Amino acid sequence: MGSKNKPFEVKFTEECIKEMNEIYEYISNNLKQDNAAKRLMSEVTDKVLDLANEPELYMKIGRVDRLKREYHRMVVKNYVVLYTIDFENKTVFVSRMIYGRRNYLN
Repeated sequence: MGSKNKPFEVKFTEECIKEMNEIYEYISNNLKQDNAAKRLMSEVTDKVLDLANEPELYMKIGRVDRLKREYHRMVVKNYVVLYTIDFENKTVFVSRMIYGRRNYLN
């Protein structure tokens, strides 16, 4: 009883962590905008953590993972964050963070 209201666990994939680090480094080092990089990562983190209580907050897109879970798309500034929801295990998998102008459906 009460487990229905238990928040989902939020996990980042290795690929997403790598992408986030690359985006941070690019903004901070190449664009010389360290504060902007920190603000972006803080905003992404806040929005991702909201998924623990509302995993279906963002729209589904026409893509599924190998386990047949549908991807959802969250937009944060110029970036797209893709995630799947494992309802059985109450886990949200944040799988990608991609520059919004790239084709992320492949």
